[in-house]
Amino acid sequence: AKMASGDMESLGRAMGAIFATMGAVLAASNLTLTRKKVTKRTKPRGAAVNLSKRRGEAICLKLAAVWIAAVVVVIATQAYESWGPWGYMGFCTPCALLYVTVPYIFPGEEERQLPWKDRYITKANLWIAIFSFIGNYWYTHYFYRVLKARYTFDAHRLNDVPICLYLMTHAYFMFYHAMSNFAIRFIRDAYAAGKRRFFFECAVIGAMSYATAFGEALTICAFPYYSFQDRYQAYTLGSAFYGIYFLVSYPMFFSLDEDARLGARYNTSQWSLQRTAVSALAAGMAVMCLLDFVRLYLGVDFFAAY
Repeated sequence: AKMASGDMESLGRAMGAIFATMGAVLAASNLTLTRKKVTKRTKPRGAAVNLSKRRGEAICLKLAAVWIAAVVVVIATQAYESWGPWGYMGFCTPCALLYVTVPYIFPGEEERQLPWKDRYITKANLWIAIFSFIGNYWYTHYFYRVLKARYTFDAHRLNDVPICLYLMTHAYFMFYHAMSNFAIRFIRDAYAAGKRRFFFECAVIGAMSYATAFGEALTICAFPYYSFQDRYQAYTLGSAFYGIYFLVSYPMFFSLDEDARLGARYNTSQWSLQRTAVSALAAGMAVMCLLDFVRLYLGVDFFAAY
């Protein structure tokens, strides 16, 4: 349902209040922090010590510029109006494939010495692939139930979710989590450890989670085939609901190979593919429980007829 001008004004005021509150909390908690003493730096602030991880995060951000530009063009030109199921697949598949092809075609110097399974980008792709699959296959139905969301375009579907979105989510989440990694690491590089830094880090993760969810909803609002019964609720409460994904995934994904170093101890500190998969599955279960707690609180029947 489209929003009337009055509803748009109400939404603007509500979102302004929400973001102002988050900004005030972050600003106030930031004032309590103690900055680390500046010493000789061995890396840029916010960059990973693990060179494979640093390279992986950098290429994730560069590849995001490619597919985001493509999405902007598609939305602006409404090219999707002429697409059928295979048209959507033809667009979304290359967006996901960027992350599983380009890093291996153009590996960094530090990665050429590593087997493919030991490279950070391999484990990042595996983690995000598992988590985004769970999100589409299961979590989407919470949006169908709680927010009365619908995908109305013609598409090949798995569990009533367009298959093309499983692929597009991979691209989105690789970008989001590369950004969140930098933000979390920047906090740890800049401020002395302690309870106040922990609180600030949690507050930043919460703000990033809500902002990510709202930003995605806002940027795809021009796409007419993803609809909500109540768009005001979708933007305000729906962003918090979607943000639950990232409250869990941002800190858990950040741990992936964060303590690994190239060198004598590298093989004992890096994550295996098995550990990576277990972490992603655990994050998926944690998010599902949180979403279901919200559903139960709201009194929404998950198994009733649509």
